[in-house]
Amino acid sequence: MLEDEDSDIGDGIGSVPSEVLVDEDRDEMLVEMTLEARLESLERARWNVFMFLGVAIIMFAFALFPMSFSTEYQASFAGAQATKDVGLVWGMPIPGNDVTDVPIRVTVDVESPPPTHIELVGYMVHAKDCTDSEALSNGQEAAEADPTGEHAFATTGNMVVGGESVDLRFRVDPGQYCLIVKFRDVDQNNADQTGTAQVDISGKMWPNQAIAGVFGLTAIVFAGLSFVGAQRHGHEVREMQQPKEESIEQSVLAASGPSGPPAAGPSGPPQAGPSGPPGAAATDSNVVDEAVSTEPSDETTVEPALLQQDEDGTAWLDAGNGYVHKRLPDGSFDQTVWVRGPGGEGFVPHEA
Repeated sequence: MLEDEDSDIGDGIGSVPSEVLVDEDRDEMLVEMTLEARLESLERARWNVFMFLGVAIIMFAFALFPMSFSTEYQASFAGAQATKDVGLVWGMPIPGNDVTDVPIRVTVDVESPPPTHIELVGYMVHAKDCTDSEALSNGQEAAEADPTGEHAFATTGNMVVGGESVDLRFRVDPGQYCLIVKFRDVDQNNADQTGTAQVDISGKMWPNQAIAGVFGLTAIVFAGLSFVGAQRHGHEVREMQQPKEESIEQSVLAASGPSGPPAAGPSGPPQAGPSGPPGAAATDSNVVDEAVSTEPSDETTVEPALLQQDEDGTAWLDAGNGYVHKRLPDGSFDQTVWVRGPGGEGFVPHEA
């Protein structure tokens, strides 16, 4: 019994016509939802542009922020020099001399140089222990032999004077480094054996330049893609919110009436009258009826005047309002709006 009632209820639900569930309002709801979705996508794309630009600014600022250090110039058994354990220099682990190398700048403020020196030199020796004299000596020789290799070398190339500030620039791969700065004489030996020179040494390095720069450029690319997406969503939203304007050609065609010229008149002349005079039995009323029947009807449509007939059968008809209809050989009409050409010769399409 219950199963029969359930089946009856199911049959009643299934008999509901589809027009009740889907009507004209459903289309309007879909249009509104689409517009709302477009607006939401437009707002999200704009926020993405600002977000990625902000990330790019932060990354570039981080890339340009230097890590500072300083060292002391002091006497040693091999002559006075500055030795600094720079520590770990991080960066992109790509070997060789390339744009991913970490830039290091050492600034030497010379107050009083040794009188026998001929140049000021600096080394960035790739070594884990800056107290290992043998490793430092071998590193200095390798740096001068190949400045673009594992070690780095820089020199002023000439004498420095008191009060001068000199920058020694290096580019190194990531790793553990030791900095050595000293004066050399003409024999390539340490020119300050007694430690009489007075200098201040400080340095800066930019280990985040390559890594943060890559992330910054990536953020710029994503910002550009988001901007393109925002422009596309904005264009679609404007098209949905603003109705499409009617062109001048469409306005002219609408103002000129139907899609074609007026209907054609009679296909030929009126039929001939009786072959002879009216019969003697014709009454006055019959004569009046014949006269009325021969009068043309006011409702007869007059065919537009023919302006020109081309060899291929194309006819040019006067529309009576400054425009011209073009009737094709098959009897159909061209929907393009035509006007007389310059000087009254020929016909050209009407330009908006």
